[in-house]
This record gives sequence, structure tokens and C-alpha cells, in this order.
Amino acid sequence: MNLTTRSTSLLAALIAAMFATGVATAAASDGSAAIRPVGHTIKSVDVRGSAEGEQRKVAVHLWYPAHRRDASAWPRTVYRSALHGVPLPEPWDPLSWSVAARSAREGAAIDPAGKRFPVIVFSHGSVNDPIDYAHTLELIAAAGFVVAAPYHVNNTQDDVRIDYINTSAGSQLIPCNDGRPGPCSRTAVPFSMADRVSDISSVLDRLPAWLGPRVDVSRAGVLGHSRGTVTALAAAGGSAEWSAPPGLACVPVRPSGERPRCWPELKREKRVKAIMGLAIGGPPITFGADLANVRVPSLLVAGTLDNTSPQAVSKDAFDQIATRRKAFIAIKNATHRSFDSTYCDQTQAAGAIARDNLRAMLDLHTIQGIVNAPTSGKAMDYCPFSTFTSPTDIRDLVDTLTGFDVTLDNVPTTGLTTETVKHKVTALAVTFFGLTL
Repeated sequence: MNLTTRSTSLLAALIAAMFATGVATAAASDGSAAIRPVGHTIKSVDVRGSAEGEQRKVAVHLWYPAHRRDASAWPRTVYRSALHGVPLPEPWDPLSWSVAARSAREGAAIDPAGKRFPVIVFSHGSVNDPIDYAHTLELIAAAGFVVAAPYHVNNTQDDVRIDYINTSAGSQLIPCNDGRPGPCSRTAVPFSMADRVSDISSVLDRLPAWLGPRVDVSRAGVLGHSRGTVTALAAAGGSAEWSAPPGLACVPVRPSGERPRCWPELKREKRVKAIMGLAIGGPPITFGADLANVRVPSLLVAGTLDNTSPQAVSKDAFDQIATRRKAFIAIKNATHRSFDSTYCDQTQAAGAIARDNLRAMLDLHTIQGIVNAPTSGKAMDYCPFSTFTSPTDIRDLVDTLTGFDVTLDNVPTTGLTTETVKHKVTALAVTFFGLTL
């Protein structure tokens, strides 16, 4: 693991020391080494979209330190797509895969004792969902943070699934979550980024009502993956505008008192005090953020085998960030998707259903997307042998879909599992945000 930093601050020194000594866990944000039980719930907020007349219904996953005596009485959380169980027309069965939480308890009360908890808003990657990272986010919450992860409507995997259903059916069976005509997965990056930053602000606005006085939104950070990293950068530094996608008409926007512009301008979210990014977005998206205006403590983490957004992109962005309280870390052998901590569990769960049920079109769609990723890393690159054999042997299905014959000796092909990456990211996040919030 490599560390690059232009700062001699305690922040950089502690991050370097943590990895130099091989420490896999970090102290809680209040200095306690204890790992707390974790509660989980889902809330919803209506967020005005950047497109005219658009009202986006944004679901938000919340993980938080739970009341120690209360948590064990609540059931273990089960993570599901919002489309789980939604009836589909013949000849298809509803999506039915799910992933069990490692520690989160559904509906458990937030811990009433001690100091108020700082906030980390998590921003998922393009066409990802918050539950793709749930195992990592549970661990971060257990260290003493409230973690809030909104679905960035128009840019989620559920939007992709809705489009897949509607295209397969030849009609819009399931409406888009923004109330607009399909396709639901939108391609206009400027609108996507404006919506994403609005989601962060809306979540910070609503957290006190959702979790009461135990949450401290005055100490808020943003953690992101891929386009979520760019979201963190834009929330901290703002952006003048991104380039219009090819073939998309540019509709001028004239904010009061300003010159006409083609796309929404992003204002800095002043409540964001620190940002951390995993596997940054592609260059055209990344460098649309105003990196020179990012003045809060920043940590960028890259994967050395990332072909979607190579390590050099993160390093170039790091160089342009204004603050001197910054650090850059490269995780050896990590791909772009090595940071998706539930993808291996999704592979097993969806694969087991699709293997035995030809009607399970969305379960098959899920595993196809994870094992066939052209540049971002396939399940075979970062999942252990047990992913493909336990409790259901899905190796024949994987072979049919990919031509890859999984054996005990050839997975993960990179030699690095998401489980290892999960613990490295958790240790970094807890240390970094513990020092800066």
C-alpha cells in the first residue's frame, strides 16, 4: 500500500502509521476502542430535482450506534432492492435475492449515552445502490458515527433494473422514481451531479428529525465511491458546470442576477467539514468539480488495478485539491468494484436463485452485471471461492455466463478480496473522520 501526501500534519502521519504497522481496526470517533452495536432504518425525503418540475423520492439508509441493551432484541437487518417482491407480468417472477447484515439490527434505538455522533453521508457510485456497500458502512457506524446513504435517484442500480423490466416488457410497467418518462437511468452528468449534491444537503437537513438530538450535523463529512467521490468533491468545492453529453440539447438556465448557463451551478455545502473518496470517477466527470476550491481535509483512496478510473486520475485530482490537509493512498490489487462490500454476497444470493429458476429475470440480471463487468472488475477478481460454492454451488452458472471455470486456486484473480478491502477502508474512514470531524 502506497501513501502520498504533501502534508506533515498529524492526520497524514497517523494514516501512514496505521498502514505501516498493519493495524486493521481503529479507535471509535470519541476515542473509545469499543465497537458498538449498530441500528439500521430507512427513511425517505422528497428532493427537488435539477430538471424542471422534477420531484425525486429519495430513500435513505441510516446506520447508527445502537442502544446496547436494546439492539439484541431487534431482528438482523436484511438488505433488499426496492424492487424485491414487486410483481412482474408473465412469464417472470419477482426479484427475490437479499443479503443479510453482518451486524445491523433493524429498528434498534440509537444509543442515548455519551457525546452526540458525527455524521458521514455516503454517496454511492454511478448506477450503484447504498446496499452495495452495506457491510463496510455497518462497521463505520459501529465505531461511533451516524452513516446516512441516500439513493441518488436517476443514477441507481434500481433505476437500471426498472429500465430493464420496462424494455423487456415493451412498455413502462414500473414508473421512474422522479415521475418523469423513462428511461429512468439518466445520462446527463450535470443534472446528476446537481441532484447528488442536493441529496446530501437534504439528508443533513432531515437527520435531526429522523434521529433526534443524538446526531450532530455540525460535524458532517462525505464518503463516496466512484461518482460518489466526485459528489464529495463537488459538495466541498462546488462546480461551475460540467460539459453537456454528446447529442443532448443544452437548455439555458438563468439564475437570478447571473449570466445564462446551460447547466446547474453547484454551490459548496458549507456543513461538509471533511471528505473521503474511493476509486474516483472518470476524468470528464472528476475534473468538472472545482478541485481548487476544496479546502476541507481530504483523503483519496485508489485501486492499483482500477481500469475504470486508473490510479493516476485520483493522483491528478489529489494534486489539484487546494487544502494541504490531504492524503492519497493506493490499495494494491484493488479493482474499481473491490470497494463494493456486498457484491460477493449478491453474487451468491442472486446466482442461487437464477441457477434454479428460469423465470427469475431480475435475479439473473443482477448476477450478470456483477460477473460480466467489462472494466470495473468481475466477481471472480475479488470474491473468494466460497462465494461460488456456499451455500449453493453456482459455478456452472458463472461458467455459462462468462466462460470462467472457478476453481479453489484461481479466485480471487487479483489475490485481494472485498473482505480485506472492507477492513482497510473502515480503518481509514474511522481514523480520518475521527480526526477531522
